[in-house]
Amino acid sequence: MNRDDKISYFFGSIFLLANKLQIWGDTIIPALTTKQFFLLIFILKMNIDKPTIKDIADFTGTSRQNVKKMLERLAALGYVSFSPSESDARALIVTLTEKTFTFFSESEQKGAEALTELFKDISDDELEPAIQIVNKLFNKLEGSAEKSSPP
Repeated sequence: MNRDDKISYFFGSIFLLANKLQIWGDTIIPALTTKQFFLLIFILKMNIDKPTIKDIADFTGTSRQNVKKMLERLAALGYVSFSPSESDARALIVTLTEKTFTFFSESEQKGAEALTELFKDISDDELEPAIQIVNKLFNKLEGSAEKSSPP
């Protein structure tokens, strides 16, 4: 396989792997989809006192519309709540509910065990270059997004 073939294979494999990981993740903790779970984790990790839907969309690199749709579903399930922003009448503040924190504590071990099982045949020596590749791709794409953003 030449370099172009390897790049094409790797690029396509990322999409297939992402789909397979999502399907796998959806079976681990059936209360939420993998995307919903990670959105809650991202909100928690943002370290913003009162994040708005726009803040969350910016943090996750996803459109405001997609984030709002996911958050509305999470609100219907009782994992988040909305309140109006005091500084911007158009903005909604998103708050993680007690149900979210209970969910995190109850599912943490199951998730950790599933990840340990998934990665058990991958050594630390194999994992390190994979992390470096992913980080390089993230950095490249983040740089490209900044360069192509409108002024």
